[in-house]
Amino acid sequence: MSKIQTLETYLDAHNFLREIADFHRELDEQFSAIQPLNFPPREKVLELVKDGVPLLQRENFLRQILDATKNFVPYELAEKLLQQDNQSAEKFFSEHEDLNKTLTRKIFWTAVDKLVPAELKRWERDDWQKNYCPICGRRPTMAQLKKFNDGRARYLLCGGCHTLWNWHRLGCPYCGNENLERIHILELDSKMRLDVCEECNCYLKTYSAEDEENIYLRDWTTLHLDLMAEEKSLRKVGAVELE
Repeated sequence: MSKIQTLETYLDAHNFLREIADFHRELDEQFSAIQPLNFPPREKVLELVKDGVPLLQRENFLRQILDATKNFVPYELAEKLLQQDNQSAEKFFSEHEDLNKTLTRKIFWTAVDKLVPAELKRWERDDWQKNYCPICGRRPTMAQLKKFNDGRARYLLCGGCHTLWNWHRLGCPYCGNENLERIHILELDSKMRLDVCEECNCYLKTYSAEDEENIYLRDWTTLHLDLMAEEKSLRKVGAVELE
């Protein structure tokens, strides 16, 4: 078994990521004082979302998040971002050209990530079988394959609040395509791959190992894979910086 590497070791081997690593480190430090909100216990949350409506899409919890982030992002914009109303959000940005769109989105979702209790971010098998996040409602931006019985189970990762939940082992989480002849895998190295759907032309970055989640389950650490996908005219979904 290969030695588990640290994030610093990884960055030594991928020096071109140093600048973006520093940006994320600084952002984490600026938000380090934020405490998670007092949400219901896990068992209660499981009951609440049985109807398929994500936790933060519910009025009471949505308002809690908006109140907690109003010092970072305009209240009206934050509501549009949390409700995934991208058309209205884009209109807001066009009317407020002083706001840096990418940075504002990143700031908002970093705050949301800090405000959601850690115990609500790990969902076991059969807890939730939707192709969107049970906490905030975003589409996944990454996936991980974990050992399960004699095979492996697939977990989807939200790029917003970083919740991880189980979903079907096969199939496209974006368009629902289950025709395996229209899905192919680009093996990039021993730990990362792209699951590509030929129906919707989207890809899902997938971490196919365990124990180095701190490295490979961060969207920015595999930015070079996104650039490779862009060169192949593939479409990325779920990243908080994007629509």
